[in-house]
Amino acid sequence: MNKESDILKLEEAGALNRLAKSASQAAIRVSEALDLSVQYVQGNRIIERKPNGEIKVIKTIDRIKVPAELKKGAKLCLK
Repeated sequence: MNKESDILKLEEAGALNRLAKSASQAAIRVSEALDLSVQYVQGNRIIERKPNGEIKVIKTIDRIKVPAELKKGAKLCLK
């Protein structure tokens, strides 16, 4: 890996983040226009915002502790 390829990867990641944010905002606008509820993750909770402005916590997500021996790039096998 050289410096140029690392910079390109960072630029691609930034572009991908911008596109995801833009798509999310568009989906929220459409949902609000159609009087649909919107669900999103905030911290460790799943939140539902209804068209009337009411906010409801759907679920609290438990954090899972990752084993210390698990390293970045490790392959996992599901049983």
